[in-house]
Amino acid sequence: MTAIVGYARTSTLEQVAGYEAQLRELTQAGCTKLFQEQVSSVGKRQQLEACLDYLRRRHADRHQA
Repeated sequence: MTAIVGYARTSTLEQVAGYEAQLRELTQAGCTKLFQEQVSSVGKRQQLEACLDYLRRRHADRHQA
């Protein structure tokens, strides 16, 4: 089964409405694998890196089969 991957981020914890809206939209779009974080874009975004690593692994797995 292929996962539909989504990534949600806001810069601050105070941006609750925007964060919740992103999660709601991603879920409604059918995302089955969500990466999410509330950190500044200038800092290290661990969940973005995790998302990209996940996608790279899935891509490599598909092309090795």
